[in-house]
Amino acid sequence: KDRWPMFRLTYKDTYQVERVLEYEDYEALMLSLSGCVTLPDTTVITSLTYKGEEIYQGLLGDLYRFLYHYDFTKIN
Repeated sequence: KDRWPMFRLTYKDTYQVERVLEYEDYEALMLSLSGCVTLPDTTVITSLTYKGEEIYQGLLGDLYRFLYHYDFTKIN
């Protein structure tokens, strides 16, 4: 099975401290978003990168839907 490259999610927590989460693959990222997430949907994602390319900025609450519909073949 081919593995997705690492994703890096950067956000600011409630204390405005920048946090970075890394995921080995798409499944791990989606599982973390669909599971019991401790972050509110209003958390601002300052950057989500895939293969080093930024693909998303916005609210955490919109991220799952964005990823579900994103065409990863656009990035080499």
